[in-house]
Amino acid sequence: MFWNMDYDPKLVSARQKDMFEDILEDRRHSSDLRYSLKTRDVTMFKLNKPRAPMQIKEHVMKSDRVNFAIDQTCMDTKLPREEVVAEALSILDEMAHNLRTGAVRGFAFFLIKVMKSLYRRIYVNVDGIQKIRGLIKEYPILLMPSHRSYMDFLLMSYVFYNYDLPLPVIAAAMDFMGMKFFGWLLRNSGAFYIRRSFGDDHLYWAIFTEYVQCQICNGDNPIEFYVEGTRSRTAKSYTPKFGMLSAALEPYFKSHIPDIMVVPVSISYDRILEESLYAYELLGVPKPKESTSGLLKARKILEEDFGNIHIFFGQPISIRKYSEGFVDRSLHNLAPRYIASLTNQEQDLIKKLGHHMVLTQQKHMVVSPWSLMASVLMQSQGGVSLRQLAKEVEWVKRQASNLGAYCDWPASESAESVLRANLKLHQNIVRVSQEDVVELVRVAPPVHAKATDALMITAGQHLMLSLYRNHILHVFVRPAMIAISVNTCNEERLSIDDLFTKYTFLEKLLCKDFVFIPENTKADFDLALLTLTHTCGVVMEDNQVIIAKSTNKHTTFYSHLFEPFLLGYWILCQYLLSNHPNVAGKPLAKTQKNLVKEAQMLTARLLQEGVVKHYEMLSLDMMSNGLHALFAMGGVSKERRDGVVYMYPNTRQLSTITDQLAKFVDVPPLPSVSINLHSKMITVNAKL
Repeated sequence: MFWNMDYDPKLVSARQKDMFEDILEDRRHSSDLRYSLKTRDVTMFKLNKPRAPMQIKEHVMKSDRVNFAIDQTCMDTKLPREEVVAEALSILDEMAHNLRTGAVRGFAFFLIKVMKSLYRRIYVNVDGIQKIRGLIKEYPILLMPSHRSYMDFLLMSYVFYNYDLPLPVIAAAMDFMGMKFFGWLLRNSGAFYIRRSFGDDHLYWAIFTEYVQCQICNGDNPIEFYVEGTRSRTAKSYTPKFGMLSAALEPYFKSHIPDIMVVPVSISYDRILEESLYAYELLGVPKPKESTSGLLKARKILEEDFGNIHIFFGQPISIRKYSEGFVDRSLHNLAPRYIASLTNQEQDLIKKLGHHMVLTQQKHMVVSPWSLMASVLMQSQGGVSLRQLAKEVEWVKRQASNLGAYCDWPASESAESVLRANLKLHQNIVRVSQEDVVELVRVAPPVHAKATDALMITAGQHLMLSLYRNHILHVFVRPAMIAISVNTCNEERLSIDDLFTKYTFLEKLLCKDFVFIPENTKADFDLALLTLTHTCGVVMEDNQVIIAKSTNKHTTFYSHLFEPFLLGYWILCQYLLSNHPNVAGKPLAKTQKNLVKEAQMLTARLLQEGVVKHYEMLSLDMMSNGLHALFAMGGVSKERRDGVVYMYPNTRQLSTITDQLAKFVDVPPLPSVSINLHSKMITVNAKL
């Protein structure tokens, strides 16, 4: 819809706000065509030798790296060289972008109309843009945005077009390539398509690496990719992936270039375009295949209001300074530069940088009032009065601000007016009754979610709401792990050593759902404890926590925030322990997909019987993360058969983990359970 800026001027944030400016305002009062055809004075990297996309491809095919990989493939497969070269060309044609000014201008015209229809304002921190403008002439630039929506890469291109910066080329998933016209348009606007995994395909890896690195070394365009690897369906950050990051930084480690600048970017949405799709995808409904027809059918969303977007460009990081004293680039001097080999120190640095990027993205996320409201509503399933909601949300806002979060809260407005504005924005999820009680509304499942039962529809409602609650969980997770230990302690006092042991256990358990820097556990613990003692009423005497004096609203709220994760993991553990052994007396090994699906089925039955109440525990993402955490803790083992990975419980270790976990959350009594996946029936051997 075209957002009428006169709708309620008091509740619409100003064009200039703190460090942000709205880049949509001018577009509402000028010609879109003139904007898309404007003269762009673009600063380029000083060592750049201008070349067309075809010349980049020619460089890749002539490179030592790719020719070495072609020779190796010929030796391994016994295929003639011409055939392998043809395969290499096919891979490169499939991958490469075809960035063209004409297509970019057409895309800009289309994009600005979409942005004005969907969003009220798009805020950008101008200081971050000016820093990039100052660096782009001197250094190759890597852009690493957070990834919560398909809109992310469109927004990044739009921002760079708006500020007359060179358009980034974007690592995009193959899903988009098959979309008629739209896939072509993206490729001609700078998207290059890569497979989600390369496996042992050394030829593909060589072509991909050379393609990325030659553009970095020549500074053709900033390169944009997502360190999380894929869109987050949960609105929580994913743990970083290192393949693309390794390929991008290798030219620096091998002294091809003197430095690279890495820019973290945080993109925060008032309302996520794919909220309903994500909720049902987490429940196991396959996402619809990307297609142009699907895109056209989705045009009705242009009539909806998706609020504001905040885009924060963080402090650029010099890889030369970041790695100073940690890596020795001279170690590569004797090896051919096209042989992919990074030292252990370089690999460790890449892992550290990947985690640093994700945590920096989190730090600069903007917290909307709706995220604060969702954190309260998730704990008030029966509904809550508007007055009580306002009181609780203001309290949560203070806690989030104390922990360093930037809350987008209009300073001049009453809490009730802010809440009503956000309830209107999210009226597809919640409503206010005549008695002024805020309650969930029935959310119609997506068209492609066929034969969805009442339980799954209810779960879809809760998972949509949880997306927005999840947006702020990173703010609270470290203090919460201490709060949980305090809230569930049965002793009068808890020593710091015992508290740290409990904290460490919870971090290991939650490490796939939340991002922690490896080997930074003690520093995180000390800071979280300091925060709780200074601002949350936790009382310390003689290096011990006084439990009775420390258990309060803070510790209880933080504990409740993370209860669904702990209880979900516990049900997963109980399911794994209930698996019947095979004929040899060993636990039965199953694929991860089957284990996660069967654990979800058990959770569904427990919800139906009223044994548990958190519908978000039906999330396959939560179950999958729990399974991976249990594997890392030794509670589950893997084995490979015919190329397929199977998992099975290590009963003794898993029992220990389950017993420890039960000390942190109120767990219900469970009967013995058997599950038949094929009939989708759960047989419970005792009345729940």
